[in-house]
Amino acid sequence: MDELLELLDEAWDDESGFLGKLRSGEFDLDAGEAYVALLSRIPPIGETAEARLVQLIWFAPMFIEWQLERAAKSEDELKQLTRIATQVHEAVSNVLGIP
Repeated sequence: MDELLELLDEAWDDESGFLGKLRSGEFDLDAGEAYVALLSRIPPIGETAEARLVQLIWFAPMFIEWQLERAAKSEDELKQLTRIATQVHEAVSNVLGIP
């Protein structure tokens, strides 16, 4: 779990992480695909959850949607980033569950 938390934390890095780059208005398709794959590695959360894991993933779907217009430089990038946003939302929903 430590390695997974480290990789999730790195996704928020301003210079190299998918979410950090989005914050700067830069969309990296490969990093987005890798982030979705990383989320897929998280086992479903049962009755107890490590707080840091939840902190690192729950906000990501909203954050990506807020960056769509800012980070996508073309219609094609907007389409690709929207697809990544949907996949991130689905992956986080699979991990956390839907009430």
